[in-house]
Amino acid sequence: MKIIDAHSHIDCITHSLQPDVVGTVCCTTDESQWPVLVDMAKQDSKIYASFGVHPWFVESANSDFDKRLEQLLNLDSNYMVGEIGLDKYKPNMDKQIDVFMKQFDVAVKLNRTVCLHCVGAWDKILHILKQYKESSLPIIVAHAFNTNDRVLQQLLRYDNILFSFNKIDVYGRKCCIADIPNNKILVESDGNIDSDLIKIVQLISDIKNDTDMPNIIYKNTQGVIKNG
Repeated sequence: MKIIDAHSHIDCITHSLQPDVVGTVCCTTDESQWPVLVDMAKQDSKIYASFGVHPWFVESANSDFDKRLEQLLNLDSNYMVGEIGLDKYKPNMDKQIDVFMKQFDVAVKLNRTVCLHCVGAWDKILHILKQYKESSLPIIVAHAFNTNDRVLQQLLRYDNILFSFNKIDVYGRKCCIADIPNNKILVESDGNIDSDLIKIVQLISDIKNDTDMPNIIYKNTQGVIKNG
């Protein structure tokens, strides 16, 4: 079984690169981590780098940070954008939206995969997505996906949105996973040291009643990272 971890972080990368994992998408949380991840990705071909400012750290975003993000992404066509998004339970939603949209605009302009964090703010995300032509949208990975069926059905209208599940999400989202097309499912550790990605894939295979899910999930993740 080949597995690519669809979402991890710099401080958890040693765990993510266990022998059974052939690659990992590593996301930053703020600009200070960008040069660190550049060096890590250059040293290890199993690391797929994704750069952004997480909604928990929007206050760290200095002026013109989005221009620096675009300059960085132009250095390597394989670089992705993330982790970016919105979080209802963190302060300063106006600032979160501003920082998110600046980064999302860069991802749209350069057609780079987006690693999306969204907690309690899917209505806002859906409103933002409607401001773009669907044909212009890049691949979007809904990280640690967990929301209601109403939102899921709206998101499923977008061909380019995929859904990534970790250990906690799989146990609690069987019905949700059953409703998502096989070609839109990914798995992730999110840096949790007790994550067993093989077990997560097997659980999803059981839910979908499809023994080919390990290969399907692997190919799905390959498509995400090759979008660049």
